[in-house]
Order: sequence, then C-alpha cells, then structure tokens
Amino acid sequence: MKKYVRMGITAVLSIALIVGFYYYMTHRPERAAEDDVEITQLQQVLTKRLDSAYPPTPREVIKFFNRIIECAYGDEYTTEQFDQLASQARKLMDQELLDHNPQDTYKSEWQKEISSYREDSKIILQTKVCDTDDVRFREIGGKKCAYVQATYFMKTGKSDFSNTYQSYLLRQDKDKHWKILAYHLTDAPEEEE
Repeated sequence: MKKYVRMGITAVLSIALIVGFYYYMTHRPERAAEDDVEITQLQQVLTKRLDSAYPPTPREVIKFFNRIIECAYGDEYTTEQFDQLASQARKLMDQELLDHNPQDTYKSEWQKEISSYREDSKIILQTKVCDTDDVRFREIGGKKCAYVQATYFMKTGKSDFSNTYQSYLLRQDKDKHWKILAYHLTDAPEEEE
C-alpha cells in the first residue's frame, strides 16, 4: 500500500511539474530580437540614406538637420562618426553654400563651435521647427525658396536657460530636393513680411 501511495504522490508531483512548466512557457513575455537592440539617435542619423529617402519638405529638412545638431552637440562620438555627421549635414546643403564652405573648413569650424559650447557647459535641451503653416515660400531668381524658423531651448551651466532662434533659407534643387542655402541667428522668431 505504501508503494501505491508513493507512486501516486510521485505521479501527482510529476504532473504538477509538467503543468507548471507548460504554464510558464505559454505565459512568459515574448521578447523579439529587436527589443534587445536599442538604436540611438546618433545611429539613426548616421544610417539615414538621404540619397534614397530625402526629407520631402523644407520643414522636414530642418527637422533632420536639427537631429544632426543634437547629436553633434550632445552625444559622444568617434572622429569617424563626427565626419559622418558632417557629411550628413552637408547633404542637406545647397551647392552654393557648399562652395562657400569647403568640407575641411566646415568640419574644422564646426568642431571649434562644438568645443566652445562644451567649454561653456551649453546643452541643447530641445529643438523645435515652426509649424507647416509658418513656412514662407518665395520665388527668388526664378527658383523656389522657403524660409523656416527653428528654436533651440538651451541650458548654460547649472541653471541658465534660454532660447536661440535661427532662420533658414532653403532652395529647391533640380531634383526638387529642398537644400539649405543660408541660415542665421535671429533675436526672436521672424514674422511674416
């Protein structure tokens, strides 16, 4: 009799273990392989293929340009990654702007500006591009142009916050891509003329 009782207890425990294992396997959270890999904004910016997926509007061009700026001024990166950031930024620029800013000069000046920001403990906390309705379109010299405003919310030191405003002029090229022709700092958002 004791033999049957032990066999019964062993059978019940075995069944309980099997049922418990089955329940665990069927109710555990599934994790896809891509959930384990976190892609940083720097990686997203560096891997964007502008040749085949160019931003379609002037506003989207500046939004992507701002992502490049956020990476350059805020992230840690290698020299090779900085070169790639500069290359991505230059792909958004009009040929006329590129002609006035050779690649080596552009990278050197940009590195100096980034170093200056870091020495002054400046951090870009947030970037904002004007609404679609606020993009101003003009024809200049027979070419389509657009004015886009961007705001940069910045922190200097431990507690000094400020907004910096930048006005961008973009021109449509022969491929109908909007390219940055010029940009300058302004004291406040520029109003419609």
